[in-house]
Amino acid sequence: MSSGTAFRATDLAVVIPTRHRWEMLGRCLDALAAQSRTGFEIIVVADGRDQFPDLGDHAGAVTLLDQDHAGPGVARNLGIAHSRRPLILLMGDDMMAAPDLVAAHLEAHNRRPAPADAVLGLVRWHPDSARGPIQQWLEWSGTQFDLAGLSEGQEAGWARFYSSNASFKRQLFERVGGFDPDFAFLYEDTELGWRLDQAGMRLWFEPGALTLHDHRYDWSGLRRRFETAARAERRMTTKHAWFEPWFRAKAIEALATRPPSPMWVALADRLPDTPLRQKARDEANRWYHRQLAPFFLNAWAAEQDVEELAAYLGDEFDLDRLHRHTHVIEDELAAAPDEASFYRTSQAYLYDLTAFAAWETKIPYRTDVARFAPPGSKLLDYGCGIGTDGLRLGELGYRVDFADFDNPSTRYLRWRLGRRHIDARVYDIDTETIDPGYHLAYAFDVIEHVDDPFALLNRLEAAADLVAVNFLEPDPHDTHLHHQLPLKALMDHAEAAGLLRYRLYHHRSHLVIYRSPRAPASAPSAPGRADRSRLRSGARRRLGPVLSGPQWWRAPGAYGGKTWN
Repeated sequence: MSSGTAFRATDLAVVIPTRHRWEMLGRCLDALAAQSRTGFEIIVVADGRDQFPDLGDHAGAVTLLDQDHAGPGVARNLGIAHSRRPLILLMGDDMMAAPDLVAAHLEAHNRRPAPADAVLGLVRWHPDSARGPIQQWLEWSGTQFDLAGLSEGQEAGWARFYSSNASFKRQLFERVGGFDPDFAFLYEDTELGWRLDQAGMRLWFEPGALTLHDHRYDWSGLRRRFETAARAERRMTTKHAWFEPWFRAKAIEALATRPPSPMWVALADRLPDTPLRQKARDEANRWYHRQLAPFFLNAWAAEQDVEELAAYLGDEFDLDRLHRHTHVIEDELAAAPDEASFYRTSQAYLYDLTAFAAWETKIPYRTDVARFAPPGSKLLDYGCGIGTDGLRLGELGYRVDFADFDNPSTRYLRWRLGRRHIDARVYDIDTETIDPGYHLAYAFDVIEHVDDPFALLNRLEAAADLVAVNFLEPDPHDTHLHHQLPLKALMDHAEAAGLLRYRLYHHRSHLVIYRSPRAPASAPSAPGRADRSRLRSGARRRLGPVLSGPQWWRAPGAYGGKTWN
């Protein structure tokens, strides 16, 4: 602190991490240059040396540091370590400071000068980014910044330690060791907030310290953020056993309840402030979480998949083989005496299937299964491999058994079931007969690998009342492990049996759910009922591709998509 008892602007350092957003950063720095208080230090940390820094007119007034790409938390550590000023204000590069932002933070610290006192500012949407239902939902639901209901001078609590607009005394930060570098993006400030709280922090809300958030989300950007949040929340849960994963609980709850109408999304921002608007917002909130839940849960589970594979293989685990899984598979296949031997002995498949599980490819398949299988239903995952789909569905309350060749993948699956304390059967389809009585049997991305696709369908039909399977159109970029399917004949078979759902996903995957011809009828057929059923089945076949809608489910790793990282 400067001489006397009052904090001044010369006691403050503003630390801002940035990555590939130099135009946005320029506007952030413009707003800081227009502050009513001057003399504070500005430190910008470029997160990644693959950038071309451009501070424009601010170059002489800003200290620019850089680091290898490690995330904003590590960048903030570097920026704070570079300064010796006793007060630190953290901001995001998409935060546009109101003219009195610095003054409000300083005045709040002068009212509460104790080392453990910290200040949380107010975040609102920038006018350029405020419009649209996604932006409004993020604000009124508190999903991004949970500030509604806080009043000036109220303690906000450590869980609201938002590094987009928060200030604190350096000595408190140094006492807890700064941001945890294991958190690359998201939850790094939540985790730090908890450790600061353990060290005695009191976080005071100051609405006069205003920043305007200039970040517009579209649907794909929102989905990616929730996938990132899943990975970060899982890391938080892994590191701190006491932590209850809030977003994961919301995702599971959203999928377990009846689907709300999208009508509520339209009404949530249009109704006057009445109990009906609150009802609309509650339902719209459930709608958003339900749409995002499959992506969130898949990303969460993908982190667990990698952790389990590393634990299973121990010292033999090789992260590079996971990144290069396609090449590893091709090398192992080339060395195998034949395709059948490859499937029964492949160790590389453990890496390939783990990587594939992280992609979004099968999310719509599992979502469609859930439409026709009430929670608690008994399902069969045929051609299960390492069991990804069954384990994902099991998390939602389904009772899943598995079936495949006895091979390294199913041996790993049995280990995973034991590790998770799950009592499930894993059939060896070479030596065991699958018991009937399943509500639904599914085989995803399996039928293109077999010599006789109709024999596979017969096995599924013998086991369950409903069958779910996808038929892939040929693609020149396919692995030669894929056999070309008699697509029309397979679709004819599903339609004749009684098609319940047909969708085209990823531009080439024909997902069908149909009644098993061997399933017992629930009631005697009334006159004309069979004819109506056939008509409905035919209509579903014709309308399926039309009703598939936008290709939201584009699969990373498919040709033209991004590779798994």
